[in-house]
Amino acid sequence: MPDTSRSFKLFIIGVLLIFASLIPYYYGLHQVKTQTVIRAAIDIGSGATKLRVAEIDLSNNKIVKTLVNTQITVSYQKVLTEGDQAVFDEQVMQQGIEAIKELKQLAIKYQAQKVIGIATSAFRKAENGEEFVKRITEETGIPIYIIDQKLEGELGFLAVEATVPVDEKTMIVWDIGGGSLQLTMMGTDEEMKIYRGHEASIPFKNYIIQNIQSRNVKEYSSPNPMTLEEMDDAEKHARMLAKNVDQLFKDRIKDPNTKVYGVGSIFSYGIEPLVMKNPFTAKDLRDVVTPLAGKTDEELGGGDFADVLISNALLVIGFMKELDLQQVQVVDVNNADGAFFMKSFWKVEKAIPNKVN
Repeated sequence: MPDTSRSFKLFIIGVLLIFASLIPYYYGLHQVKTQTVIRAAIDIGSGATKLRVAEIDLSNNKIVKTLVNTQITVSYQKVLTEGDQAVFDEQVMQQGIEAIKELKQLAIKYQAQKVIGIATSAFRKAENGEEFVKRITEETGIPIYIIDQKLEGELGFLAVEATVPVDEKTMIVWDIGGGSLQLTMMGTDEEMKIYRGHEASIPFKNYIIQNIQSRNVKEYSSPNPMTLEEMDDAEKHARMLAKNVDQLFKDRIKDPNTKVYGVGSIFSYGIEPLVMKNPFTAKDLRDVVTPLAGKTDEELGGGDFADVLISNALLVIGFMKELDLQQVQVVDVNNADGAFFMKSFWKVEKAIPNKVN
């Protein structure tokens, strides 16, 4: 009579050996499906230069882990506004280059395989913007791309998709920069739709100074302290600006399933810390802004952004009320996060030089 117990044991051992031999195959397959790289992108905005370094899942277009999230104030838009011509002066250009060199060294420290930079509104407006970009590349070795407002909106949308679970058919991404403002959504034709506003943080602040307070913006850089009446007038102006938003956005907002995500430094480091709620409503924000009437920049905490703390909030409140936005959820991403996934920026994935010029 055959030894069935021994045969069964040999069968089990054989099965286990087969599974063991397949482990490297499945592991390798998994590696292919989850290809990751470390990338660094610098968002050269109108008021701040921001660095993101992240581990990127290229197969699924997701940010696996953010390694660096920092920024340095460089007031490009302010220089354009206060100068006699729309040009960057030597002082701000040198400040900008030093900031980028510092951020590049930080990217290298975190083992970024490549660093790219994107420049936005202020560079589009400056007469010497393109010339300055060439100089940045020559002195830092970093390729810089001046992007248009359409691509700026697309990058914000991609950044949110790569960071949080969303339904692209029921989301709107709202980005307020120093010089421009974008609302972005996915259309029914599977194409991104972008509303491009031109009165963002700095132009809105300057409108308050010049048109509401009747002061010269070259003599006054801050609207603070503001009276309650001036706050009301500023909010009304923001509501007037919001009337220009394309109807398709207004229709999307009416859908109760729509979620609006606020991105960029103004939302992440200005609005959210002020309102201390996420998501927040227009009433939440107005309730914390109203008691700030009569306060100077110093009384508001000082720093680089005290002059736009109240005006930015009023801009957001006005848009929310006019568009009937029930709430906004802040996501701490910016153009750099979206730039991680633009293939044209990463044609050559190679190590960056350790030496900064």
